[in-house]
Amino acid sequence: MGSKILSGCLTVLVACLVITDGMSLQGAGVEPRCHCIGTESRRIGKLIARVKMFSPSPHCKDTEVIATLKDSGKEICLDPSAPWVKKVINNILSRNQR
Repeated sequence: MGSKILSGCLTVLVACLVITDGMSLQGAGVEPRCHCIGTESRRIGKLIARVKMFSPSPHCKDTEVIATLKDSGKEICLDPSAPWVKKVINNILSRNQR
């Protein structure tokens, strides 16, 4: 009887491992990779409606700054090393500290 219980537990354990192995992290609210492929460094400040900033994480080593354009709603990745983008980042960080 003990071997049947052990065998049943092992079967359940293997089934759980197989089921979770193919699950996407995206559905769990975790991004499995970086959002940005390329970045824009030209000044487009007046065209921006919103800015989101993502700090480095285990899934992406880069700080990512994503701007949503006013007219089209299109999202553009900004170059965080561009001087004007650094000012935008500093403004975001100072607003978040208040």
